[in-house]
Amino acid sequence: MSRRPLMSAAALVAVACGLAACGHDGPEASAAASTRVVGGAYGEVEIPAEPQRILADLMTVDYLIALGYDTSAIVGVFGGDWYAEEDSHYLHEEVSRERLVDPGFAYEADLEEVAAADPDLILVPFDQIDGVETKDQLADIAPLLAVPTSESTKSDERYAGTASFQDWRGTLRAYGAVLGREDEAEAYIAESEEMLEELRTEHADLIETTAVVQAKSTPDYVAITPLTTDQGALGSILLNELGFQQPDQLDAVEPDEWGSIEISEENTSLLDGDLLFLEVREGSTEHEKSPLWSTLDVVRNDGVVVVGNHWEFGGAVGARVVIEDIDAALDGDPATEVPAAPESVA
Repeated sequence: MSRRPLMSAAALVAVACGLAACGHDGPEASAAASTRVVGGAYGEVEIPAEPQRILADLMTVDYLIALGYDTSAIVGVFGGDWYAEEDSHYLHEEVSRERLVDPGFAYEADLEEVAAADPDLILVPFDQIDGVETKDQLADIAPLLAVPTSESTKSDERYAGTASFQDWRGTLRAYGAVLGREDEAEAYIAESEEMLEELRTEHADLIETTAVVQAKSTPDYVAITPLTTDQGALGSILLNELGFQQPDQLDAVEPDEWGSIEISEENTSLLDGDLLFLEVREGSTEHEKSPLWSTLDVVRNDGVVVVGNHWEFGGAVGARVVIEDIDAALDGDPATEVPAAPESVA
């Protein structure tokens, strides 16, 4: 998937209750508060006070769950069917709900299907809608709120700045701000930080001595995501935060424009290390085609840990699942199935 402003004072007052239900004293009060103005990435947007039919993307589903939002209001997810095909996807239950609409990914969405879903709000993070050619048409169908997670730095690149699947803390805080759930956002971040610190303390010796690689195998290509602090994928960023180091052979390799290192049969040895966290996408066996694969120490020593797409494309909930994956791998008991996301609450 990675190949692929702060609000004014008036807006802050307007979203004091967020999109969550606020109490009303009677019909007049209810009518007066039927809409509110929220500061989005493209300016102020008038949205329903209590949206009943939200068209979202996967990142939005993740962040709403983290905030304890009732996701039953979501009637459609951009690209939802693609994620639902993987039974082990960490948000599988959410994206495979009956009668959930999938109009295609945002950059190729079928506008007729979007309109047929009759959303009263389209809610997406900035990086997943910026540069989409049909953005204005989508906004004509329903109020489009692009959560301001980062500022675009290059107008000709879709993912500019820090994306919602990279800066999960900042994005969660941004969703908390527009939904009036700042306290919930901070509480979730604090609990996640505790999980990170516990893992860092419990496995300090292993973290210091274990060279790790994160990669993905797709039917079309195999690629490594180098460890980085902010511009990689969710998994590589968390591995870096925990203090892991990548194998020395990767230090001299320059990533491509997507921040990846593409692997050929000839350079498969770049995958070698003590642990390889490998996303196997769509049942791919592309990584096994090289005759060098079976000779890798990480393969011979059973150090290959198969993980889900949340390692590349996950938010605040995805971060916790990544942490659990790492903890299980260091305990020598990697999960055979991706843990399910916690249930959302009203």
